[in-house]
Amino acid sequence: MAKKYTCPYCFKEHEFSDVEFRCVNGFCSEKVQDEQYAAFLGMKKESMKLTNATFRSAANLPKLFRGSFMPMWENCPHCQTKSSVRVCPSCHNVLPEGIQDNEDEIIAIVGSRDVGKTHFVSVLINELQQRICPGVLNGIFNPMNDDVYKHYRDNFYNKVYIQKQLQNLTATGNVRGESAVRKPLIYEMIIPLDEKGKRKKKYTFVFYDTAGEDLKNEAVMKTVNRYICKASGIIFLLDPLQIMALRNNMEEEEIKSSSSILESEIEPQEMVLQRIANLIREERGWRKTKEIDVPTAIAFSKFDVLKRFFPKGSIVLEPSSYLREGQLDKNEWFTVSSEIQAMLQEWGAGGFVQNVEMTFKKYTFCTVSALGQQPVLSQSGGAKELRSIPKPHRVEDPFLWILKENNIIKEK
Repeated sequence: MAKKYTCPYCFKEHEFSDVEFRCVNGFCSEKVQDEQYAAFLGMKKESMKLTNATFRSAANLPKLFRGSFMPMWENCPHCQTKSSVRVCPSCHNVLPEGIQDNEDEIIAIVGSRDVGKTHFVSVLINELQQRICPGVLNGIFNPMNDDVYKHYRDNFYNKVYIQKQLQNLTATGNVRGESAVRKPLIYEMIIPLDEKGKRKKKYTFVFYDTAGEDLKNEAVMKTVNRYICKASGIIFLLDPLQIMALRNNMEEEEIKSSSSILESEIEPQEMVLQRIANLIREERGWRKTKEIDVPTAIAFSKFDVLKRFFPKGSIVLEPSSYLREGQLDKNEWFTVSSEIQAMLQEWGAGGFVQNVEMTFKKYTFCTVSALGQQPVLSQSGGAKELRSIPKPHRVEDPFLWILKENNIIKEK
């Protein structure tokens, strides 16, 4: 049976032998307006700049082996330059290096409008690069290529860490044009498998930051949120300011600084959860009552406005100490999840808890603050800004739990 891979950009499935290469010679005589890439971006071919052409492998493997091996390189038929840049034949995005090893872990970060998904992604990736991977897992966490590095730097890191500005709401996938297309952030994590570090394992993580508007309609979700069906883990961010029992107990200034949506715009979180579940079940041909087996972390965002509601001594008020010797402390994790679940019941969100329990086979509750502070209005009275660089609280928790559920790290 022929081996297959799934493109992490367009989610089309292809046999291993079905791959193309892009010429790497800047002086190659063959230049094209890439029609496949234009379609992926939602643009017209005529609006694309000229770029190097793509071409298929000329390797003539025996039919028996044709679907079992993925070509690693090929010479450009126009200039004879050797290229190992493999691209998806459907969308012409560059494929991750380890795509043939089926090691991709797609992390779907979802939630309603204005829950802080983009801030969460911005800070989580920086924490994984600078603290978690090198300091705890003795590994590295790097962008797949220069394009990913620049995308993260320009659209995520610089805005939050350098400019100290709040991110704009993510553009919906229905908006056409390259600037509106939310490309995934693809990172490679390499960690040792033994104490001496002689054996190592590489994992590829594909992060998606989806617009909350795209979760309001199942028809839209089927076209722009297909990655959810392929996810190895789901992080469902829940805004405490969108739970009316909590919002009604907050000061007006508190609400203004941490939320940009009106009370009348708030949608029951159960509805968002139901649409996600319906999308996965339909894709897999499951009945409506079947539990989803994708590990799902229900994470309260904006914990800085929530912490005063927790009683003194709650573990969630303390920084994470889950990872000891590279393993997840299951006792602490169970306590945190139980504390949050109990508080949800107390806040009048028992219906949401019941929905989670009956929808997902593997789930947990946690809470995060990507920024670690409440934003303030700028001196000009316009856009909101941060007092300082982010000081995250437990931002890594849902990601680490998903690693454990996918047997990448262990628990004790």
